[in-house]
Amino acid sequence: MARGNDDEIGALYALPLAEFTAARNELAKRRKDPEIRKLAKPTVPAWAVNQLVRQEPKLLGELLEHGEALQKQTLRGSVDALRDTQRREREAVRKLVRRAEALLEEGAHSPSAQTLERVAATLTSGAQTEAGREALRRGRLSDELEPTGFEALAGLAPPARAGKRDDLADARRAKEERRRQRRRLEEELRKLERRADAAEREAERAERAAGEARAEAERARRSADEAAASLAELQ
Repeated sequence: MARGNDDEIGALYALPLAEFTAARNELAKRRKDPEIRKLAKPTVPAWAVNQLVRQEPKLLGELLEHGEALQKQTLRGSVDALRDTQRREREAVRKLVRRAEALLEEGAHSPSAQTLERVAATLTSGAQTEAGREALRRGRLSDELEPTGFEALAGLAPPARAGKRDDLADARRAKEERRRQRRRLEEELRKLERRADAAEREAERAERAAGEARAEAERARRSADEAAASLAELQ
């Protein structure tokens, strides 16, 4: 694919989702590049994340910083530092998801609980690895990112030196098993927190709807009372 006007390709992912396909095809035709036509239209959650990259760069940058720190601390950080970074990462994700909800509404997309959960999962997963962070920075996602569980970290350990004693090898295996268990628990925690966040958003929407319904009932009651008073005056 030609890269001379790469900004034009990036601009496709900033468009309203409904305009992506036509704009992509027009660009492919104008640049006579059939590879451009192969670019997949983003899913709704991926589109929302792409918009966050452009409209919330500071908040996204904070998330990526926390994700990078968390990746390092998982290998050699203290428990307290790890927990603090996890808390900061979760808060950044929550803020971004709230912003994504507003962007989806502005873009005439239904911000369902499932869609927002996929946005949260993509942000969290992307922040966990260098490749994921780069994908988020580019803002050209066509699909959501899947949880990694920090699998990429498995290859970061230094190779074993010849002549190591068996007990040292056993210690390394035990350490790696504890690391795997911690990664599994971290991912399970993230899933539970995303579910809790989704439930909170649903509750907030229900409260807003209930408030609107009460206001409408009060207006209807006042109208009924006024009509009853007018009827009484005519009798």
